[in-house]
Amino acid sequence: MKRPIVAFMALVIAAGASVGAYMAVKDKKKTEDKKAEEQAQSLVLFNFDPDSINKLEITAEGEHYTIEKPDEKWVVTEGEAFPIEQDYITLIRTYASDLTATAEYDGHKADYGLDSPETVTLYNDETSYTLNVGILSPTSDYFYVNTGDRDGIFAIPSISGSNLGLSREFLRSKAITQFTDKDIVKYIFKKDGEVTLTLETDSNGSWLAPVGYEKFSFDYSNMSSMTTTITRIIIQDIVEHHPADLSKYGLDKPKGEVFITGADGTEEHILISEPYGDRVYSYVYLYDDDQVVSCYTGDVDFIDYTASDFATSNFTAERYDNISGFELSYDGRNDSFTIDNENNKGTCNGTEFDLTGDAGTAFQTFYTSFTNLSIVSLDNGKGPELKDPAMTAVLHGTPDGDITYQLMDKDDKSAYLFINGEYSGYIVSTESLSGKNSLIYFFERFRDSIGVE
Repeated sequence: MKRPIVAFMALVIAAGASVGAYMAVKDKKKTEDKKAEEQAQSLVLFNFDPDSINKLEITAEGEHYTIEKPDEKWVVTEGEAFPIEQDYITLIRTYASDLTATAEYDGHKADYGLDSPETVTLYNDETSYTLNVGILSPTSDYFYVNTGDRDGIFAIPSISGSNLGLSREFLRSKAITQFTDKDIVKYIFKKDGEVTLTLETDSNGSWLAPVGYEKFSFDYSNMSSMTTTITRIIIQDIVEHHPADLSKYGLDKPKGEVFITGADGTEEHILISEPYGDRVYSYVYLYDDDQVVSCYTGDVDFIDYTASDFATSNFTAERYDNISGFELSYDGRNDSFTIDNENNKGTCNGTEFDLTGDAGTAFQTFYTSFTNLSIVSLDNGKGPELKDPAMTAVLHGTPDGDITYQLMDKDDKSAYLFINGEYSGYIVSTESLSGKNSLIYFFERFRDSIGVE
């Protein structure tokens, strides 16, 4: 009976040894875990609510700025003012709020660029958090930093460091104008020092006809569209602050300039260069910020706008169903028409036709071809004297009485439009008057449909 008891005791002793070994391993792991937790905790640089931050102080590139949010926007309250990129302040607060290093080093601060770092201090109502940012690691994976209350040298991922970039280039708003599309009430465009276009709104914020072009018809939505475009232009590169020589950017003799006025009476002055770099980019001088930036040329092509860019696209005479007849002289022909809209009848050189069916469709297409003309440009000058008109159309029975429209060739693609013998200021395309799908073509088709030579 002793042998089973001995065997049993051996098992108990072995089990005890195993438990002891297990407990020893467990205690060691606890120690290691605690040490790892302490080490991980030592790498936590900041942990705060980003929304609690109400002030930042930044020292970068030899400049010092205090940035606060007195109203709805972050602004520079101390230091040389410039428009702040609002989203970037959010990034700084967010990345700093739970900033954790990947490693800690010993050594001299100068070796890590921390003897003269860029610095940001974030404040809330209770305390402040200071981060000093040194140089980038040789592998570009990390930035070296330390904090205001810890003297160690820490490495943070470069993505975090880039989002804590403290240069003016990062901090400045990337919008070309600080106005919103609801703020702008006036534009003055200039070229070679001469005003080329003036646009402004009335007291209700509605756009008016360009100054000097009040007699023309405009699509005012085009003015609103331009404003929306301008307020959304993004700067591609911050080129130079306080430039000593604008001529190296072609801005001493700019392609054009624009003065933009806001509802509060403040004004922004912007110069735009001729395109460079395969014409992809243009330099822009933000006069009030004393800053040269670059933008896509296509984004700043508004500098070439004239009143014509806002005009209605077509000049349209009276509709055929609003007249009693007309005479048309063109291409050596003189043709006479009557219109009886009440009975849907008409005559062409005495031959009757219906204003319905195929003949009516052919007539309407023909009539539109010379009474709906594409506008090429506007001219508010005195204009030329009328002589040798290429086309004359006299419309009878309009609400304003008889109206005479005449075209005088300007070149092989456009003509001056005269109304009742007076220069209208409209220069219209003549491409719809000859060739295929034109006045001549559609008139021939109409005449064929009613049997008139």
